Amino acid sequence: MTDSRESHAIVARFYEAINSGALDDLDAICSPDLQGHAGAGSDLTALKASIGAFIAAFPDLIITPRHVVAESDLVSTWLVYAGRHGGEFAGVPATGRAVRFAAWDLMRIRDGRVAEITQYCDLFTLMNQIGALPTTTPA
Repeated sequence: MTDSRESHAIVARFYEAINSGALDDLDAICSPDLQGHAGAGSDLTALKASIGAFIAAFPDLIITPRHVVAESDLVSTWLVYAGRHGGEFAGVPATGRAVRFAAWDLMRIRDGRVAEITQYCDLFTLMNQIGALPTTTPA
């Protein structure tokens, strides 16, 4: 069984790899048979592709863990994403606008690696910040 300190360290390495753009480091941090859910994609290849697309759209993206709670083999992390919209995202061309939004990850650690991950982020706030949502005027 993985203890809480080890789980925290593994999760910290996960976000450090993303923040540095070293997505190939995820091969050593995540299990080769990683199971992904929601925004994480279905496996390690899909996870790396999803994160890579996000970095392409927000090249200076920084993920800051705000709260990390580990219990047994599960780690829950409340995150803040921040960066500038520098590439196409969800069909929206780069706007140069700053973005800041919340996200949440739940990871299962097995044999010292991330074996399962569920990711959710506040896409409503993100899409609003890059001007992708229609605005309404009062009647």
